[in-house]
Amino acid sequence: MRLLFVTQDFPPDVGGIQTYSWEVATRLAERVEALEVIAPHRPSAARVDRAAPPAVTRVRGRPDLLPVTALFTVARRAVRLRADVALHAQWQTVGASALARWLTGYPRRIVCAAHGRELLFNPLSGRSGLGAAYDRFRRWSLAQPDALLPVSRYTARLLQERGVPPARLRVVPNGTDPNRFRPRGGRALRDRLGIGRRPMLLTVGRLVPRKGVDTVLRALPRIAASVPEVQYMVAGTGPDRSRLERLAVRKGVRDRVHFVGHVADDALPSYYSAADLFVMPAREAPPDVEGFGLVFLEANACGTPAVGARSGGVPDAIVDGETGLLVPPAAPTALASALASLLHAPEQLATLGHQGRTRTLRTANWQEVARNVHALLSEVASHRPLP
Repeated sequence: MRLLFVTQDFPPDVGGIQTYSWEVATRLAERVEALEVIAPHRPSAARVDRAAPPAVTRVRGRPDLLPVTALFTVARRAVRLRADVALHAQWQTVGASALARWLTGYPRRIVCAAHGRELLFNPLSGRSGLGAAYDRFRRWSLAQPDALLPVSRYTARLLQERGVPPARLRVVPNGTDPNRFRPRGGRALRDRLGIGRRPMLLTVGRLVPRKGVDTVLRALPRIAASVPEVQYMVAGTGPDRSRLERLAVRKGVRDRVHFVGHVADDALPSYYSAADLFVMPAREAPPDVEGFGLVFLEANACGTPAVGARSGGVPDAIVDGETGLLVPPAAPTALASALASLLHAPEQLATLGHQGRTRTLRTANWQEVARNVHALLSEVASHRPLP
């Protein structure tokens, strides 16, 4: 199979879709006859491209304009590659492959991944008819692929609401890298942060309201009443930090909350490993939603149980009662009860952590994701209808 992989989000940029694009593309390169990536140009891209197993063609211009700037590149590369399939990391660039196929016959088939926010966000909303035109373009684009790969059942529902028939959908949940994210001794980090042996909660993510850090802060007084030494570590940056710091003061928990700012990627496994519990009770704030939640799998891979909310695609990231717990979104009392209960049950914590690690080794890893994606691409390329 000869595969063209088109993405607006690719390293050296960072983020969930960037991770998806890199992990899936590099692993598919081991499974197909030929693979080429088309991605936006970045000043530091050369270093990344030298390390990438597939060939990478960079298109100059803003990433959000890639659907336009990549039109001729997609057509030219699809013909030169004689692409059996074009796999798009998001719907916005699908039109380039659809036009190229109409003009040249290549790529022969089109497949598109779907994550969540891009199905809800409309950058032209409220601009005198332009928002409606954007929605029509999105619906047209979603009608072009021969198959779509939502990363969660939630994302699959969003696609169906936008007119995609269930027969063209195949849910392939995200994964993580259990070799990179693995249990490490957290004692040194705890000592450096002044936590010592005290119970530690951790959130990793961009500081925006929908991540639910404010819900944890509102739950913390109840948790502290039951677990007096509990500490809460918040790793990440974002526009909500000042509000969250003020909320911690108002709730009387500022002395047990640690805002550590940006944490380098290579340090993340140490933070996950040092925590007793990972918690991120994300809530839906359309168009911002948690389409899956890679951080839950990263914590699990490090042997740390995860607690999240029944919101968006999180129920596909956390197996409730097996790798962590799910609670209602924006419910501080329910969250406090769940966290305090787990902190009082070290054997249950250990069991959940072990089961979470085992799941990432067996199924919830990028190698397994690539295997599932490859199987779907092979079905599509062979013209067989999806079962």
